[in-house]
Amino acid sequence: MSLAAPDKTGVSSMFLRKNWQIFYAISLIVLVPIAIVLNTLFVVNRFRATMDTELQHTSLIIGKMFNVTSMDSLDDAAKLQQRVDDIAAVLPEVRSVDLLKYDGKDFTVIASLYRDGIGQTAHGTQNMLASYNGQAIAFLTKSSRSAAVDQQLTPEEARGNERFWGVVMPLKDAKGNTALLLSMKISLAQMDDLVRSNLFWSYFWLLVTILIVMLVLATNTKLFRYASLYRRLQEVDQMKDDFIAMASHELRAPITAIRGYLSLFLDDAFGKLDEKPRQVMRTTMAIASHLGVLVEDLLEVSRLEQGRMKLDLELLSIEPIVEEVMEQLRIEAQKKNLIFEFRRPDIALPLISGDRSRLRQVLINLCSNAIKYTPSGSVTVTAELKDGSAVEIRVMDTGLGMSSEAREKLFQKFYRVRTADTALIPGTGLGLWITRQIVELMRGKIFCDSIERVGTQMSVLFPAADGRATAVVSSFTEKG
Repeated sequence: MSLAAPDKTGVSSMFLRKNWQIFYAISLIVLVPIAIVLNTLFVVNRFRATMDTELQHTSLIIGKMFNVTSMDSLDDAAKLQQRVDDIAAVLPEVRSVDLLKYDGKDFTVIASLYRDGIGQTAHGTQNMLASYNGQAIAFLTKSSRSAAVDQQLTPEEARGNERFWGVVMPLKDAKGNTALLLSMKISLAQMDDLVRSNLFWSYFWLLVTILIVMLVLATNTKLFRYASLYRRLQEVDQMKDDFIAMASHELRAPITAIRGYLSLFLDDAFGKLDEKPRQVMRTTMAIASHLGVLVEDLLEVSRLEQGRMKLDLELLSIEPIVEEVMEQLRIEAQKKNLIFEFRRPDIALPLISGDRSRLRQVLINLCSNAIKYTPSGSVTVTAELKDGSAVEIRVMDTGLGMSSEAREKLFQKFYRVRTADTALIPGTGLGLWITRQIVELMRGKIFCDSIERVGTQMSVLFPAADGRATAVVSSFTEKG
């Protein structure tokens, strides 16, 4: 039996779908700089073309002004020469000015900045076109020579960068007839220097912009990868939560069954046990109980993290709930010969809004921790109206206490204080994390205060339901 080869098109399509951010970033890295370069080149070229057009218009305007101001002296060569000299003195950009007279056969120079050319014959196609059409002609050239000089470019001119606008235009007399031709060349050196300077800074900022864009795109590419990694981490975290919830639910039933059968054996339901088997059963029962607590804590964590914990809010009085909790835990305190007492307030305390079972859970956790981590001495619970604005319930012990570093990490998930005194005390490190989440769900706050070898106190703030006061629940801190 032969196996079919995988479809390359399908594999490529799947690869593109999974890595589209990479191809998107590559496209931006290529297209954005190209767009910036093309835009810069377009703007610079348009600027140069606009400047050329403006200078061409300026050249034509100079010629027209010369015609208007010299219309009454077109037959006086001396006056025309003086006018040409005046133009050159006022406008240094004007490199050559020639006045040409057509005798029916050739164009003769009658006035010029190039004095040696006066009286010589001027050649040039532009002269013939301007005379024949009766209209001005403007053209670009690299030669600054006058019309009286041969117009062929020298090698130096051909290799040079200086440009000139050449203008040849008919000069009309008072009757509108063409009397003379004006041949003039204006240097573009100043404008070209300005353009080159603008080009330099345009290209400089273009490179800076491209560099910035490349850095931004490179950063965005990393962000794409981080976003993809974040999504994957979210998926893994969700799988972890789902697995914990499923495993906890599946473990709950067999642990309950194990504890039930162990209880039957310890109650001599199947006959009286000898002391050694009974001790093994007790140890196994303790292990199963610890495992049951761990499973219940994991279920609580799963509910809290997935937002599935529901609260049945009602108006609650703190004192009866504290008394219930103390009655439930009194046997544990007696086993360790601890003084376990509740100092009731002298006045009535305000009600709070909360879930009765969850509040009992908070108080049980805090009080049982105080008992667990107090080798000897006392555990005292107090409730009083403080400063007329808050109800403070304290559970204080004379236990092991903890350092300031441990207090900072106390409410972290799975954190336990590790010392020689706490090494043999069982705990999951989830109790206080769960307690804090429940307190905050009931719009409360929880605090810790502890001194090593002196004792520990926890404080939880609950808003008063009637708005008169804030309830503060205090107890000893859990070390595990």
